[in-house]
Amino acid sequence: MAYPVERPVMELTAVDGVELDLYDRGSGEPVVFVHGGSTDECAAVIQEPALAERFRVIHYQRRGWGRSSHDGLPLSIDEQAADCRAVMRHLGIDRAHLAGLSYGATILLQFAVDHPDAVHTLALAEPGLPVEPEDPRVGTAVEEAGQLYAAGDKAGAIRTAFMAICGPSFDATFDRILPAGWLERWVAAADTLFQHDVPALGSWGFTPDDAATIDAPVLNLAGADSAFKDVHPILQSWIPHAEPVVMPDTEHCIFEVEPRAAAEHLASFFSRHPLER
Repeated sequence: MAYPVERPVMELTAVDGVELDLYDRGSGEPVVFVHGGSTDECAAVIQEPALAERFRVIHYQRRGWGRSSHDGLPLSIDEQAADCRAVMRHLGIDRAHLAGLSYGATILLQFAVDHPDAVHTLALAEPGLPVEPEDPRVGTAVEEAGQLYAAGDKAGAIRTAFMAICGPSFDATFDRILPAGWLERWVAAADTLFQHDVPALGSWGFTPDDAATIDAPVLNLAGADSAFKDVHPILQSWIPHAEPVVMPDTEHCIFEVEPRAAAEHLASFFSRHPLER
């Protein structure tokens, strides 16, 4: 696949009373992607042949992101999981493979607790957990980004946050891989990120006991050089049956920086756990 990728063609679709920008392509077993704290996070990985040629790939912009409706904000993590279930119902999908990075993986953890019958497999790439990250880069970046956002510098806030969690050269890498205009789209969604998503994560009450209820196959995917690499062993201890994968020389933004390798790991995992016919 050629890089940078073109923006996936999405359609504004009425789903359970709100409009969500929706991507639904391919055939085969359904794979539903939930993005985290950026609008183009899944743009490359969902178009990789390892997934696109073997699965029905579904992705949507969460409420408050891109062209999707801003109605009903702020949403709790539980409510965002309910939005994902509504998308599946709208598309006539009872059960699916699910994949998410960072905040998207957080939503899917809650989804697996609230809607277990809808989960066939769960691919989680460094979800935000209600624990303090060990890496000092995270706390410093969050504080600095919050100060910049409060001062009205949305672009500076976004760059500060992603430089810490995706590496100092993230913008050059993203320019090479992601659709043109990615930074402008992320800055445009800064209000949703800082006013709604971050507070929702702070009030999320997920526990190890909640994680222990998840019995679907789980892929625990992490970047070896990530500022959130401590999440990987924590999640593994909470879900011992998870299949651990650590991608070498990779920061937190796995889907953006290594879309081909990530897609191959995901496709292999989903294929090892096929839906019942």
